[in-house]
Amino acid sequence: MTEAQTTSCFSVTSVADAYNDIYVPRIFIPWAELLVEVAAPRPGESLLDVATGPGTVARVAAGRLGPSGRVVGTDLSGAMIELARRQRAPDGAPIEYLVAPADPLPVADASFDIVTCQQGLQFFPDRPAAVSEMFRTLKPGGRLTVAVWRGIDMQPSFAAIYAALKECLPLEKARPYATPFEWPDPRELADMLRQTGFREVVIRERVLPLTYEGGIKQALSTLAASPVATTVAAMTVEDRQRLWATTRRCLLPLEVEGRVRAHMVSNVATARK
Repeated sequence: MTEAQTTSCFSVTSVADAYNDIYVPRIFIPWAELLVEVAAPRPGESLLDVATGPGTVARVAAGRLGPSGRVVGTDLSGAMIELARRQRAPDGAPIEYLVAPADPLPVADASFDIVTCQQGLQFFPDRPAAVSEMFRTLKPGGRLTVAVWRGIDMQPSFAAIYAALKECLPLEKARPYATPFEWPDPRELADMLRQTGFREVVIRERVLPLTYEGGIKQALSTLAASPVATTVAAMTVEDRQRLWATTRRCLLPLEVEGRVRAHMVSNVATARK
C-alpha cells in the first residue's frame, strides 16, 4: 500500500460519520431490524431507544409504530444526535432526539410501552443505575429489549483486527478496541435485570452475517469508527503501514472472492416490567 493510500485509509475527520458510513449499513441496520422484530412494537405504542447513536433503531421502530406512535431516542453524544437528526425521517411515528446520559434519563415515569438499547449497556459507567432508569420509564407491563455483544473472540473480523492491534501497539493502547465486547456473560445481564425488578427475563444468543464487500481494505477502514481511532490516526505512516500489513495477514483467512466474510454474535435480552 502506498503512503497516500495508507494515510487515506486511516484518516479520521469524524468518528460519528465514519461510524455511520461503515458500521451502520453493515452491522447496526441488520441488528436494529432484528432488535425491533424481537421488541414487536404495535401501531400506536411509544418507544424509548437509549444510546440511540445515529438513530438506527429509532427509525426502524418508527416505521413499525405508525403515525399514531411515538419514538424518543437519547444519546450522550451530541455528535451522534446531530447525525440522527440529519437522517431522512421515515414514514411513521415522529421521532424526538435528546442529548442525555442513560442515567438519569430526561423522561417521565411510566411513559413508554417499550424501551430498547442496542449495544449501549456495556458502555455505561453505572449499568445498574441505567437499567433502573429503563425500568422507571416503562409503563406497568412494558417491555424491554436489549442487545449486548458476546466476547470479541466470537466476532471473527473484530478478533482478527484486535490480534493485529496487539501485535503492533502496546496492550494498553490496543485494549480499548475490545471495549464493546467486554460484557459477554448472559447470566450477569439476566441477574441485573431481575434484581432491578424485571420479570419474564429471557436471553437468547443471536448470530448475523457480516460482510465487507470492499475486502480487507474496507475492514481495515473500520478502525476510523473504533475506540482506537485517535490512536491509529496519531501513528506514523510507517507504523500504519506495518499495522495494515499485520491486519491483512490476520484477516486473510476470512477473505472469500475479494470480500471479508464473517459474522457477529450478540446476547439479546427481553423482559417485562
